[in-house]
Amino acid sequence: MTDSSVPSIVRRRRKLPQIKKLAMLAALRSQMWVMSRTSPDTAAARLADLFTTPPRPSVRHWERHAMTQARYTRRRFGALGFLSLYRWVPEGNGPHPKVLLMHGFGGRISQLSGLAEPLVAAGYEVVGFDAPGHGQSPKRNAGLPDFVDALEMFATQEGPFDTVVGHSMGGAAVATALRRGMVAKRAVLIAPPAYPGTYLAQTGRMLGATEKVSGRAQALIEARYGRAFDEFRTPLNASVLNQDALILHDCNDQQVPLSEGEQVAKAWEGAQFEITEGLGHTRILQAPSTVALVQKFLMETT
Repeated sequence: MTDSSVPSIVRRRRKLPQIKKLAMLAALRSQMWVMSRTSPDTAAARLADLFTTPPRPSVRHWERHAMTQARYTRRRFGALGFLSLYRWVPEGNGPHPKVLLMHGFGGRISQLSGLAEPLVAAGYEVVGFDAPGHGQSPKRNAGLPDFVDALEMFATQEGPFDTVVGHSMGGAAVATALRRGMVAKRAVLIAPPAYPGTYLAQTGRMLGATEKVSGRAQALIEARYGRAFDEFRTPLNASVLNQDALILHDCNDQQVPLSEGEQVAKAWEGAQFEITEGLGHTRILQAPSTVALVQKFLMETT
């Protein structure tokens, strides 16, 4: 059925949420533009808050189906609070080698659940969690340091891992955690960003903030966590890692440029780099070709 065959009232209803979002963005941009020039400290605080507030997009039908196979629990992660944990276990007596899945900013573990079934069929136990402020975990602000802290706490409880898989900011968190001592034999990074400061500056420009305001926002976030953005430069972290690694990136990714995945792959000695086409930033997670590439990588590096 084409859009032209849908009654006009239905088409208007479909367009209304998008129109509302655009109107809200325009209003926010106007406010930020004025604040940046009249009250830069207030603007910086607002930008810092926006940058660490994850969106919560709706869950797709295929995600719900895949998650029905997972065992769900909640566990406290220190100051991060209670997080939602998921586990897929193969039949037969264990122990089984473990694969850890780590989603990206604004994502959830269910986005990577398409990898669970084939990995379980291959004899792996698959585990993961919704990061603070994501998925079924309680709402709160969250940044890349929170992802790393959660990974390290989870690794203390569940590790070591045979393989860790990270998407987008989750890939940056995985590289940071590995550099800080998280134990894993192999790593798969899907669309990893190179440096968080690039995206804060990009968000600031989109919202009409001045360069000075974006710089102040970065300083505020760094002060909040007591950690500099430079600690999370993925190519720099990758350059000291020796795990077998697979870097996947789509050439049509509109959120994280292909060049950033290339930087990470170049820095990570011996890493395999695979470029997909037409899958973008999130469709790559459920594509059969992605599953096949991950399976091939695991078989070749056993």
